[in-house]
Amino acid sequence: MLAALPWDLAPHLPWSPLTSPAAQWEVMPSFLVGEYLFYACTILAFVHARRHGRAHLLAWVAALLAGTANDMLFMALPMVDNFWQAQATIMLTPRLPLYIPCVYVCFMYFPTVAVWRLGLPRIAQAALTGLLAELFYAPYDIVGAKFLWWTWHDTDMPIANRLLGVPVGSSMWVITFVAGFAFLLATGLRKDPEVERRSTIAKALALVMGLSSLQMMVQMRPLQLLDEGIPGPRGLVVVIVIYLGVVVWGLRRRQPPSPRRASDRPLLVAAILYYLTLAGIMAIADPTAHRSASMHQTYGECHVEATDIMGLTRYEFLCAQDFDEDFDFRCVDHLPAAGDEWYTVCGRAHTDLARFMMVMALLSALGIAAYGTLLSDRLRSSGRGSEPSSNATH
Repeated sequence: MLAALPWDLAPHLPWSPLTSPAAQWEVMPSFLVGEYLFYACTILAFVHARRHGRAHLLAWVAALLAGTANDMLFMALPMVDNFWQAQATIMLTPRLPLYIPCVYVCFMYFPTVAVWRLGLPRIAQAALTGLLAELFYAPYDIVGAKFLWWTWHDTDMPIANRLLGVPVGSSMWVITFVAGFAFLLATGLRKDPEVERRSTIAKALALVMGLSSLQMMVQMRPLQLLDEGIPGPRGLVVVIVIYLGVVVWGLRRRQPPSPRRASDRPLLVAAILYYLTLAGIMAIADPTAHRSASMHQTYGECHVEATDIMGLTRYEFLCAQDFDEDFDFRCVDHLPAAGDEWYTVCGRAHTDLARFMMVMALLSALGIAAYGTLLSDRLRSSGRGSEPSSNATH
């Protein structure tokens, strides 16, 4: 179906490239806040990159390009075409809001350059970057799923195992994808950490854009075998334990690189703003006030089986009589018609807000502590941390 492809402008669908923030506030208030939060964090990340030189600017651009390419690739592949974005105030296509490339910049650039401060060996640097990326991404994953910033395919097996509404596979993907990105970027910068040659830019971008998604899939495959062929809790625990072991090994062999050129304060301010805003959304926003009119899983007859290219079976259509997602149809006058891929879903009330808040508070506290430590001026004044120097990329 052409309309399902991420780059298709789909003129037959009632989408708009621009929506008034006031109109968005009426139907998706938390999403409006989240969208512009990522714009702000991305701008602050760019300011930070400009102040710190070419390697940081390259990391910012690489995150933007490699992340966006990954998102569009996975929306186009049938085996993982299992999520649909809500309509933001600025849309590039019906399925791609402008803020999504900004999300990639944030959860890839922030941990990548923060870990550069430690002077770790390349593989340990990559492992810690992947773990910190998940620490950054997890609050967004929880809030976004709850408040309809996107919706998932109801019966897709790779996303069947969920924690607080978030597929375990999403967490595993973030860890492995960003770790691989960090490793490939460090490889590209290995012989020219100051990015003095144009060939370094071309090499680094080619590596991260060409291989980041591939290396993630290579890692994910054996991990999925631990949970009967799909992402699950065993695989998540194993990848975290392995990565932590690599980090511990690397911490014993780290060498402090040259001092930083400028303060990391813009990035630290952005990180604190990010965690506090998402925790505030979870605490204050009302999910029942949210209505998402956008592309979703095609509506149709119940229990029509379909097989993806991995041989896994799922139901092809969403039907109102048999689904288990954090939305319903109570705010609309009628159900979608068979074959509809654009319709309105309604947010569901909290059933265990205390548990959600406890997890959000924990993640926010850990995130602020981790990024606060790595990006603090105290670490800067100690003479540790700057570019991914040769001793940090061996």
